[in-house]
Amino acid sequence: MKIRTIVNLTEAQKARIVSRNEQFPQRICTFEISPEKAEIISRLSGNYTVTREVGLGDPAQDCVVIIAVGEESYKRLSVEKVNGYDETGYFKQIQDPIDLRDILAEAYSTGTITQGANIDFALDIMAEAQRRREAIEENNKVVQAERARKEEEERPVREAQKQREDEEKAALKKIVAEKEATAEAEAAVRNQAIEAEKKAWIEEHGSERLKKGHAMGYNCQKIYEIERAQSVMGSEYVRDSQEVDEKDRSCPSLEALQEVERLKSVIEKGAVIIWLPHGISGEDESGCEAVKADPGTFSNKYFFRTF
Repeated sequence: MKIRTIVNLTEAQKARIVSRNEQFPQRICTFEISPEKAEIISRLSGNYTVTREVGLGDPAQDCVVIIAVGEESYKRLSVEKVNGYDETGYFKQIQDPIDLRDILAEAYSTGTITQGANIDFALDIMAEAQRRREAIEENNKVVQAERARKEEEERPVREAQKQREDEEKAALKKIVAEKEATAEAEAAVRNQAIEAEKKAWIEEHGSERLKKGHAMGYNCQKIYEIERAQSVMGSEYVRDSQEVDEKDRSCPSLEALQEVERLKSVIEKGAVIIWLPHGISGEDESGCEAVKADPGTFSNKYFFRTF
């Protein structure tokens, strides 16, 4: 039985033929195959086209015309992570085509075959590749089925684990929400107490300006802090509104030392003597000595008295 197919020669293969003083084969060559090998062609899968012609050479015979027969080889992986799973015996496809054209070209270049030769051996190679492919595909089905079985077997465990995790997250979220609510409630109580204390002090000790402004709903926090701090520490103290530059003070003056000693009896947190490199205004290049004091919880600003 005759078979026609393309023979693609590489430059290296052509060089071999030239070295033997032989001519290149025609691009489409005719070869012989045993009738029993014809069945192999019908079982091949891959990228190929098969037609049948009558009348080529012997009118009584069919001629199988194979434009291209492509087959893919596979590599067996002993243990490899595939799609996130460690699988033993998983066969992975690699793009390494076994093409009848390439088999014949290599055989032609080495002198194994010539035009019109019997190429049963090439079809045997293709048949073996097909057998491996089928075995690999079957093995893959087994592996995939086993993976699916394991996934189904482990599904209740995963679902239970997820449920536990969801419950733990929900419980934690509830605890956080309760703590936040408690903190907000406590802050609200503290703020109410601070506002009540502020209102009482303003009504009893505040200036007319502070009383009217507060009663009419204006924000008079700065005036309130200044008036209350000065009522405790003295009118010489100025509220820090711009966070002035300061340094440690060495060899403080007697007046400053006496002032710090006095403040111990009028404020809870006491006071320290510092040096203001640019004065209380931030623009005095000569600098000055100052007493820095925290008047109490009613203000979040420090107050300064310069010397």
